[in-house]
Amino acid sequence: MTKFVAKRIQFRNGERHAVLSRVGGVPVHEVTLFLARFRTKGRRPNTVYQVCAILALLYRWLTEAEIDLLGRLRNGQFLTIPEIHRLADLAQYRADDLTGEDEAKVPLRQVVDINTVRKRRKKVDVERLPVGVANHAMRLRYFARYFEFIVGYVAATLPRPARVQLEEDAKRVLEVLRAQIPEVRAGERGSREGMSADDQNHLLAVVRPDSPQNPWKRPFVRQRNWLIVMLLLATGMRRGELLSIRLDDLRPNKPLIDIVRRLHDPDDPRMLQPTPKTRERSVELRPAIMKAVWEYIAMRGRLTAARRHPYLIVADEGAPFGYKTVDRIFADIRRACPGLEIDLSSHVMRHTWNDRFSEQAELMALSEVAEERARNEQQGWADNSKSAATYTRRYAASKGRELSLKLQEKLDVPDQ
Repeated sequence: MTKFVAKRIQFRNGERHAVLSRVGGVPVHEVTLFLARFRTKGRRPNTVYQVCAILALLYRWLTEAEIDLLGRLRNGQFLTIPEIHRLADLAQYRADDLTGEDEAKVPLRQVVDINTVRKRRKKVDVERLPVGVANHAMRLRYFARYFEFIVGYVAATLPRPARVQLEEDAKRVLEVLRAQIPEVRAGERGSREGMSADDQNHLLAVVRPDSPQNPWKRPFVRQRNWLIVMLLLATGMRRGELLSIRLDDLRPNKPLIDIVRRLHDPDDPRMLQPTPKTRERSVELRPAIMKAVWEYIAMRGRLTAARRHPYLIVADEGAPFGYKTVDRIFADIRRACPGLEIDLSSHVMRHTWNDRFSEQAELMALSEVAEERARNEQQGWADNSKSAATYTRRYAASKGRELSLKLQEKLDVPDQ
């Protein structure tokens, strides 16, 4: 069976893009045209890649169902309603190898153990792990958008009667597809919470460079990983923002770091380029934290490979850090801190910062408007953004419990 995967590509000018390829084959032309629309609109490369992975799922299903989509459309026919229902059902489940990156992880063997294959097949048949509601909804939305595109693309080449019939059939069936898109409630879009104050203190105690509980051995690695945790907690910046910081984003005489958007930076050797999602801004650090940054930079300068590029956070041998390396650091921390109440990740740091920000705003008696403006500025959100609701779940839950208990004090409960 032909296997389709999403692959990242990089042009000579540094621009990143994505293509849908048959393994060992050429990109799918119609998908390339569809993704070009995202490129011309200036969408982030990671967004284009995500859409491409969704279309890899679609094309695999078409192959398994023995549906020649282009052939049908050229004959003036679209998918049937039962086929759309089967596609919508498929979109509920995980598919772990839709990208070329995942494909590269699978070792190639000359000899295959048939018993292993049988066990694997049985496991796959039994364990159909669902994706989240938001992920399911996103898949169906992009399926519908792609179908609209390719129907219009092919219909333009058909005689008028066949074109009208195809467009009417597609409209009717796509209404059925859109009806399958689940509603994504606010709580389901971002269900993470920040750490409690006790967990935060425990985390910082473990990752201190001189801590006996620190899970890393080399002094440089200990210092760098502690600094990563400290910067994420101190600023609430995203993982991609941290990894995109260059040395020239620091100001020698001021404790400031500039968060700058450099989409398609030709100086960045990483295929998966970390880029800020939010607005450009400057974040201020306490002098003690800024001093730690400069001390780390001095250690960084001893790595030959690190002197060949401008990025602040570097791997053990000096190459720029990647997203997955940050994930591995937090996996190490989770193993070193088994008692944490929460599934720790770099993004939990952002939620934690927002909880601490709310607590500090309350202590300073800031008005709701002033707090919102200050938070939006620090996080790089638009002035009218309501993103704070996503990032302050723990604080909101705590205040809700506090208010509920205050109300209960007014109830007359007899002594037992």
